Amino acid sequence: MDRVTRGCGLLLAAATTALVAACGSSKSAAPETPDLPPLGPVTAAAPVTGAPITDADRLRDQLLTSKNLPPNFTALPARAEAPAGVQGSPTEPAECAQVLTPLGAQRPGALAQASTQYAGPNFSSIDIDAASFPNATLASAFSDVQALLRRCAHYSGADATDIAVDYRIGGFPSPQGGDAVTAFQVRTSSDGLTLHSAVAIVQVGSTLAQVAVTAPEPVEPGVLSDLTAAQVRRLQGVSGP
Repeated sequence: MDRVTRGCGLLLAAATTALVAACGSSKSAAPETPDLPPLGPVTAAAPVTGAPITDADRLRDQLLTSKNLPPNFTALPARAEAPAGVQGSPTEPAECAQVLTPLGAQRPGALAQASTQYAGPNFSSIDIDAASFPNATLASAFSDVQALLRRCAHYSGADATDIAVDYRIGGFPSPQGGDAVTAFQVRTSSDGLTLHSAVAIVQVGSTLAQVAVTAPEPVEPGVLSDLTAAQVRRLQGVSGP
């Protein structure tokens, strides 16, 4: 296995979603990239008064489908749940392995959770997950997720073959919509290759949704904004795209 293929395989495994087909690229190295902007202030959750969702199937039905996405995005098989006690790829610090994992896995106590993944053109991907929390714990769940990002502004990892992976988190323009929203970006680099993820975490009532767009090039803010707005409408029960 050559250096490009080996490095690409690790990078795609380390990101939340990425396509194995990207490893066919003939590029042997990524250009130098500038430092990421710092994360903005922590966003406070809005007060919650409505009843939380407790049915996972109902929550899954409120996630975006391929009809709501840009053309040529294909649904991927459901993410397999790791057996109890089995950890994913280790990171340093260890807790940073939770970054970009579904919100219900990051913060215990979710009443219902669901996720979906889509693969798109040019090795792009879209991951969406949502978790509903009791009204009394929604605010702390939202703040805890944001606190993790600040503790993991720069972390590292390696796969089973000891190929190093470097992760950097920075600020990203926050989309509008929902009851409260925050955004960030993750730059994942390994063996001269880089993936960029732009992520929004948005509150709609007692539900937190995470919308992540990953690509080999930096993600345009408008792409994340449009997807987040569409996901908010779905969670609010608004029909249409």
